[in-house]
Amino acid sequence: MFSRVRYPSLANLTVCLITSQPNSSTINAGIYEWNSTITRLFKHGDIENARRLFDEMPKRNTVTWNCMISGYVQNWRIAEAHRLFDVMVDRNIVSWTALLSGYAKCGRLEEAKNLFDSMPERNVVCWNSMISGYVSNGRIEEARELFNEMPVRNSISWAVMIDGYFRQELVSEAQVLFDQSYRPTIHVYNAMLSGYVEAGYFDDACKLFNRMSQQDRDVASWTTMITCNSRSGQIERARELFDEMPKRDMIAWTSMIYGYLNNGNIKDARILFDNMPHRDIVAWNSIIAGYVQNGMMENALQLFMQMPKHDIVSWNSILQGYAEQGDTVNAGKWFREMPRRDETSWNIMISGCRNEEALVLYSMITRDGLKPNQITYTSVISECGALAVLHFGRSVHLCVIKTGYDHDSMVVSSLITMYSKCGLIVDAALVFERMVRRDTVAWNAMIVAQAYHGYAFEAVDLYSSMVQFGFKPNHITFLGLLTACAHKGLVDKGWEFFTSMENDWLLIPEPGHYTCMVDMLGRAGLLIQAYEFIKQIQVDLPMYTWETLLSACRVHGNIKLGELVAKEILNTQPTNGGMYVLLSNIYAAKGMWKDVGGIRSLMKRHAAKKEPGCSWTEIKGNMYTFVYGDRSHPQTEGICRELEILSVMVEEIG
Repeated sequence: MFSRVRYPSLANLTVCLITSQPNSSTINAGIYEWNSTITRLFKHGDIENARRLFDEMPKRNTVTWNCMISGYVQNWRIAEAHRLFDVMVDRNIVSWTALLSGYAKCGRLEEAKNLFDSMPERNVVCWNSMISGYVSNGRIEEARELFNEMPVRNSISWAVMIDGYFRQELVSEAQVLFDQSYRPTIHVYNAMLSGYVEAGYFDDACKLFNRMSQQDRDVASWTTMITCNSRSGQIERARELFDEMPKRDMIAWTSMIYGYLNNGNIKDARILFDNMPHRDIVAWNSIIAGYVQNGMMENALQLFMQMPKHDIVSWNSILQGYAEQGDTVNAGKWFREMPRRDETSWNIMISGCRNEEALVLYSMITRDGLKPNQITYTSVISECGALAVLHFGRSVHLCVIKTGYDHDSMVVSSLITMYSKCGLIVDAALVFERMVRRDTVAWNAMIVAQAYHGYAFEAVDLYSSMVQFGFKPNHITFLGLLTACAHKGLVDKGWEFFTSMENDWLLIPEPGHYTCMVDMLGRAGLLIQAYEFIKQIQVDLPMYTWETLLSACRVHGNIKLGELVAKEILNTQPTNGGMYVLLSNIYAAKGMWKDVGGIRSLMKRHAAKKEPGCSWTEIKGNMYTFVYGDRSHPQTEGICRELEILSVMVEEIG
């Protein structure tokens, strides 16, 4: 039945429709009312009631059937849409296009193309839908072939193709196509402007905007340039453009607020928000999100309470704030109090939880009638990898295949990482090899997997193939390569990659890259070189870089340098228990027991404690956690005996 609280107007209208008896003079108006109600129900996601109304209609027209097909498509219920299409008697071009669009949006392009080829007639909308499907799924060559075959193109056709080239980072091709459009319309100009901004070509966007006449610009053009300048850090210029706009809409106001927020200027964002002539819920949500991003939860909550109306985004923003602060208690309380939860709500909670809690939440997600999406699967699979719970990870992998997310790059990349962390590099490689479309994320996942398993040469070969296929390496790529070189002792190759980052790819090394270099030099016994490398770096390095060098000093028994490095660490972190233990181990290895005692005294004086080691394993679907010093497990004695046997075997191997 209809919920009168949620849809009071729809419920009343439905009652009138069902109880009234349409006559010949009112039947057309009656059908219009039915169709409008069905459309509105689909818009609110109330699919069951929309179908019930359709089944109860005394008379239907072609528009009715098209409303149903479009409604199913909008709610990703493509199978139901096709069943209705098959039994529909009077199909028209709208019916064909709606179903075609549905298959294209779902990524089922072969079925979409079969429909397209079967259409008795086509208009420019059909062509655009098919091209848009190819573009959305990264098949730009097929999109261009279809674009070239179009008998008639409109501004949307040009805009979709330009957008497609930008999505594939083919900026020069987009520029050539734009130049071929002869007299670009506002849609085409805006596609080009937006593409430049999304690709980070801010100067080109400014030049194009300056070339446009006042007639060529609309609110979207001005708003895009506000975004352009705020993203490039030119927030004053963004405000100048905002003030110069001949007309502003809610999106323009909200974009300017976002600009301030993204540049860390919460004060001016709030002033602008307070001066808005009309505030919609998007504006309220944006300022709340700004407070959350800046860690100002009290302000966010205060504004949330002042809102005249909340939506799911408002609730999710506060939930996100608690999760980002690691406040799982308040996050859980807020989550339970939410009047409605969507996939984003569950994903925030799953991402914010750690260890088994995330997996438990994943198992509960269907309770709200929701289905996991790519973010859900990526988070859960990543947690399976972190916990090395292979059995659970395989079951999630099966769900990924059943729901069709095995073609999603982010999901598949997380699967590669999971299998790698579970020790199954062969399975990780199989997942990678079966990928239909790879991107930089997937290549990086496989390179890192090979690196951590000690297959340095395989990682280097993957890098060569990646570049050969036209993919641009990023910071993560080089983290994987440097790790591979460190584990295999390929010092010269490591220096080559480190130098190539900036010289060949214009990538400024980050702290992680410097730490990899220190690790590589330390493992190779080049401790002095590693120390001098750190001292020469002009950026502030995190403590774990020094800790990496201290660990190398312990391995190679370099007491003098170890003391020097430990002093650097303990001057900043006098309560870092792990560092005392490392230095103590260096002394112990040399039999310097007096110095070991001195280190222990220092630990007590500074109240330094080392976090106990913790590990876990999964056996037959059950998780077992082991903490250093804990002997509460009923099979502790047997486990310790097996560990002693393994230790002897490792020593014998060398």
